[in-house]
Amino acid sequence: MKKVFVIHYQPLEAYPPGMNFINFLSAQEDFKIRVSSSCLRKDLDLKPFTVQNIHISRPGLRNKRSLFKLLDYIWYYTATFIQLLLFKPHTVIYFETLSSWPALLYKKIRKDVKLMVHYHEYVSPKQYAQGMKLSRYMHSMEMSMYTSAFSWISQTNEERMEMFRRDNQLLAMPEQLFRIIPNYPPKQWSSYKKVTDCNLSVLRLVFVGSLGYKNMYLQELTDWIQLQSDIELDVYAYNIDQEAVALLKKCDPDKIRFHGGVDYHMLPEILGNYDVGIVMYKPFSENTVHAVSNKVFEYLACGLDVWFSTDMTYSYRYVRDNVYPKVLAVDFSNLDAFDYQSAVNREGLKYQPSQYFYEQEYIKFLEVI
Repeated sequence: MKKVFVIHYQPLEAYPPGMNFINFLSAQEDFKIRVSSSCLRKDLDLKPFTVQNIHISRPGLRNKRSLFKLLDYIWYYTATFIQLLLFKPHTVIYFETLSSWPALLYKKIRKDVKLMVHYHEYVSPKQYAQGMKLSRYMHSMEMSMYTSAFSWISQTNEERMEMFRRDNQLLAMPEQLFRIIPNYPPKQWSSYKKVTDCNLSVLRLVFVGSLGYKNMYLQELTDWIQLQSDIELDVYAYNIDQEAVALLKKCDPDKIRFHGGVDYHMLPEILGNYDVGIVMYKPFSENTVHAVSNKVFEYLACGLDVWFSTDMTYSYRYVRDNVYPKVLAVDFSNLDAFDYQSAVNREGLKYQPSQYFYEQEYIKFLEVI
């Protein structure tokens, strides 16, 4: 039986790809899995993620105030490293730099263990330099071991991987070490698909996910919607800044509604009530510009049209307007020029289901594990 240890420092409940990966591993035969993640913050009103046949430990403090932060890190990394020593896994998989320290130290002790890392997001050298000293220190450890210790390094798309390899002087390393694993939803979400025509009497838009006022076109979208007689917007966000909350409270509640957060497993049933899913990032970082949001695939899986910001240049490769549900680039900075009625028109178009589900991607991990 293969022993696999997964380290995901950030709380899994806030990272759907992490939960999806654990669910995928739980379905594999002849695997014994252990997972280390951190406790949910008290302000995140989410249901704790559990899997029937996998033990998920959560060393650390729920109180994340700065006074206790250092103690929390020490507790988490020490407890996770001790678990590694006791469990003696054949493979260690960690997510993001902040999860790396126990895995890297264990690899130094156990040379035969397979070490794998997946990065949810691209982090530039400038971001590391300006970020936490702890993250910078751990990344320096990663850099010293990339060429000799890893069996797998993955990013979510090709452009992010190219930048990552260039930043870390890894362009000469064998191609098979580097993998692309997009963040897709479960195949079962397709059973909730909405395939009916969009209701043009009232076009129902939905936004799901973390929401920031300065890094998204929230002001532009809400201003535009309140001028339209036939469009409504519902917002579901557990991670939202106060400026965004203040704006939403000022909006007409008959047209724009804020519902707070929602557990990931509840999304398919909720999304089936809408016509169009919104992804409205501004170009505030390379990570955003060179990305396609998880939500594009989640909306699409449930049969919604998708409107994403024209600033998200990597997402253009997923544009489709000759079938439905459609995926369209929208200039949220100039919505007055947007012909939304033509955008949602499905006359003469055939339904084409989404082909983007995590089962087809995560199976690649098994080749190395």
